[in-house]
Amino acid sequence: MHPTIETFLANLTALHQLEPKNLPSDVLHVMVKMSPEELFKTCTQLSVLLNNVPSQTTPITLSEAEIATLAEEYLKGILKRFR
Repeated sequence: MHPTIETFLANLTALHQLEPKNLPSDVLHVMVKMSPEELFKTCTQLSVLLNNVPSQTTPITLSEAEIATLAEEYLKGILKRFR
């Protein structure tokens, strides 16, 4: 993962900061320069962090299909920021 994104994640204080509409411009700048594969991987990681929060009684349980769908929706959210 890119150092800029690692720093962003290390300084998170709330989950809403992971939403595409709330990503800081330096993170977006890094993501724009990524290869398609790297961008999809990063979107997958960020969307799982945002949507797959376990509780005390519920473990993490996303299927591969759910993860792929979340990553696609996350990428669409990032693309909306550039329109």
